[in-house]
Amino acid sequence: MHPAHRRQGVATALLHAAECRFAELGGRRGDAMVLERNDQAHHAWSAAGYAPEHQWRRWTKPLVG
Repeated sequence: MHPAHRRQGVATALLHAAECRFAELGGRRGDAMVLERNDQAHHAWSAAGYAPEHQWRRWTKPLVG
């Protein structure tokens, strides 16, 4: 996001709406995949109430190419 558009509460409002909708559909836990080296994202997700679970690592498999 461009710095001039930050700190206006847009991402917070969108995340809150998504969490509410997910909970209405029966969701019980929100997950966010955040790169370990992305310190700015760590702060944002922490401020939103999320916390890292260090025992989990993401596994992936490319399906094309």
